[in-house]
Amino acid sequence: MRKEKWNLNTLCILALLTAMMVLLSLTLAVRTDYFKLTFGSLPVVLAAMLYGPLAGATVAVLGEFMVQLLTFGLMPTTVIWIFPPAIRAVVVGLAAVQLKKTGAPLESRPAVCYAVCILGAVLTTTGNTLGMWLDSLVYRTSFSAALFITPARYVSGVVTAAVIATLSMPLVQLLRRSGVLNETRHD
Repeated sequence: MRKEKWNLNTLCILALLTAMMVLLSLTLAVRTDYFKLTFGSLPVVLAAMLYGPLAGATVAVLGEFMVQLLTFGLMPTTVIWIFPPAIRAVVVGLAAVQLKKTGAPLESRPAVCYAVCILGAVLTTTGNTLGMWLDSLVYRTSFSAALFITPARYVSGVVTAAVIATLSMPLVQLLRRSGVLNETRHD
């Protein structure tokens, strides 16, 4: 495994994507105790497609940490909740890296992009469900209500992933063509 250096331009873009994740998660979101519908994963997917799994996971973890702090404050279970969003970044980022090696980037292969984003969403929902279970153990609360709503959470995750993939593909193509990005190697 080689070490990757991110230049200042890349760090600034990742910081902007992290801020965008926080903003989208807190403003364009529907939240209940067991259900969350948000476009906060869009910057995570963009970072993963543009810079690879490590960059996407960095945006996801830092962004979710800020969302948790702003929404709930620092809690004993905060660490449980900051890692599931990184699952999506790793899945999308690994696919982007592999496809870029073949000369056909992820954003130019719609069927694969949809499949990868949906797989990432399903695995992220699974990670969040595990987080709910761990949270219920820590706070000694019932997990049964979370299980009841879990099928709807998976459906919501798949639908949101399809929307995010639809938005991500042209955005990544535009960003690459714009010259704003200083292309770096993937992780």
